[in-house]
Amino acid sequence: MKTNPILNSYDIIGDIHGCALDLWRLLHQLGYELRSGSYAHPKGRKAVFLGDYIDRGPHIREVLHTVRNMVESGNAHAILGNHEVNAIRYHTTGPDGRPLRKHSPKRKAQHRATMTQLSQREINDWIGWFAGLPLALDLGPIRAVHACWDNRAIEELNAIGRLEGDKLVHYSIKGTRAYDTISVLINGPEGILPGTNRQVDRDGLARRAVRIKWWTNIRNAKAADAVFPPDPTIPNYPLVDVPYIEYDSDSPITFFGHYAIKSRHPSPITPRLACLDYGCGKFGQICAYRWDGETELDPGKFVMPRWSDDLEAAK
Repeated sequence: MKTNPILNSYDIIGDIHGCALDLWRLLHQLGYELRSGSYAHPKGRKAVFLGDYIDRGPHIREVLHTVRNMVESGNAHAILGNHEVNAIRYHTTGPDGRPLRKHSPKRKAQHRATMTQLSQREINDWIGWFAGLPLALDLGPIRAVHACWDNRAIEELNAIGRLEGDKLVHYSIKGTRAYDTISVLINGPEGILPGTNRQVDRDGLARRAVRIKWWTNIRNAKAADAVFPPDPTIPNYPLVDVPYIEYDSDSPITFFGHYAIKSRHPSPITPRLACLDYGCGKFGQICAYRWDGETELDPGKFVMPRWSDDLEAAK
């Protein structure tokens, strides 16, 4: 396995969704210790959180404080997921006095766990913290993004600073190029099934738009070859309106979450690309990768919690 000289070793951690007990077990297993209110690694390793800290799970407040304390004590980096961006928009009104994210029944259900567990005052405070987090992170030999690495979008958004005020409004108008610039990073790109064809997703919804393998050349690909995660039930229709993503397969190792892979055996997607969302808070569990300078991913360095561990030891 090839390695590079590095200043830090990183533990990259996928979607958490309010599952603090899972997070604490994982940090304990990775060797982090609770010191003065923040988890720290005795050998100076740092965690990298890939977003989606809120919604679904039973301990959202505890997850938020764990992540924030680690970031503010210099023991971690954190980026935004689509659930944090959704929350910012849900709780922010535009110039017309309406929320930037419509309070539809579906969206209320998605955000219900957070609104139930946190007071509105707490939510407002957390929204302020979310606004200062980046949408992607380039650490040199490794990169982190919630759903999709797109060079053009990242360059543009790095230049705008905090996601608030007029900038937030500008990038929250659905159907605009600005909205799509953020969406590609936090939701990933989609291809469109032709005509009346639909894919039934895990929530039972019939979707015309399907998530695609953005890291491959799929301009002329068929749906069955392009959709991610793989879905053998999709017929091999040609896709339309497939977006172009500026991603080079020779780029540094890139980590992302969001796609909720159904597997208990995490593995690389390519030698330099890994998804670390294995359904925590929904049907699976939290996942991390221990990076120590290698230029290609090692399948043996993915980590999921050992559920035989004593829970008290993880706190």
